Amino acid sequence: SFPVEASIIIPVLNRKRTIREAIQSALTQKTNFDFNIIVVDNHSTDGTTGIIKKLAEKQEKIKHIIPERHDLGIGGCWNEAIYSVHCGRYAIQLDSDDLYSSPQTLQKTVDVLRKGNYALVVGAYSIVNEHLEKIPPGLVDHKEWTKTNGHNNLLRVNGLGAPRAFATSIIREIGFPNVSYGEDYVVALRISREYQIGRIYKSIYLCRRWRENTDAAPSIEKQNSNDFYKDELRT
Repeated sequence: SFPVEASIIIPVLNRKRTIREAIQSALTQKTNFDFNIIVVDNHSTDGTTGIIKKLAEKQEKIKHIIPERHDLGIGGCWNEAIYSVHCGRYAIQLDSDDLYSSPQTLQKTVDVLRKGNYALVVGAYSIVNEHLEKIPPGLVDHKEWTKTNGHNNLLRVNGLGAPRAFATSIIREIGFPNVSYGEDYVVALRISREYQIGRIYKSIYLCRRWRENTDAAPSIEKQNSNDFYKDELRT
């Protein structure tokens, strides 16, 4: 029993510059099913909380969650959402500084989840700047990851794509590690042991890169640390 068919999950910490646009992107989705938007506000201090609160007061679809814990990473915030009473049958990612590429993104994603009875569906995304202009490498679709690669094909690639969309009943059994990098990779590896992962190769998501974005220009040390974490997961 789920309150809605799908929930858009937005973990956020100090993103007053982009959170309103992200939520508006979610609100504009056109679907033939009920959905809500679960915003997990990880104790923001820059005014983000006030923005979310005002939007939630106007839109019943928005569920504003502020965790009791103060030690949560992105994965921990995902747990707050998926175990919430508000969470729908499917849980679909939207990062707090990104956008869905069209009002059809949610419908397309849920259609694939339903059709393939998948535990996880991963889309393709476009890299854009703060003005929504495409920047290199442009489209990221991971076409090298196919059904014929075997169910452990994630071992061969360093990323998943976006948005990630989960069957809530299954992701609740697994849960997310309380980290802020690779949390999606961890659960996808776990899911791939037992379940088929569905793919959408057309861009349905805009991944924004801007100066304050944590993924915009990571240092060599940070990149090495991230890669080492994924290597540990693979082994």
